Amino acid sequence: MPSSDECVIAFPVAGGIFGVGRLATRLNQLLDRDQIGPWHIGQWTDFKHTAIGIEFGTAADGEVASRACLNAGSRSPSALSDG
Repeated sequence: MPSSDECVIAFPVAGGIFGVGRLATRLNQLLDRDQIGPWHIGQWTDFKHTAIGIEFGTAADGEVASRACLNAGSRSPSALSDG
């Protein structure tokens, strides 16, 4: 069961799984620089694979990642749930 601090952010992606790879690279850069904590890939938000949920340990990590990864897709990430 997720803790109350965890959150899931939907990140728009272009290019399906290749877009997720670019997003993962950016998130890992933030993780390596200690700007965010661990993150986990979630589920696609639709059958066309235009956005994917990413789980963060804290809402603050999700906010930092959202701001840093705005160029990952055509629109800004949206919160799926906040803890």
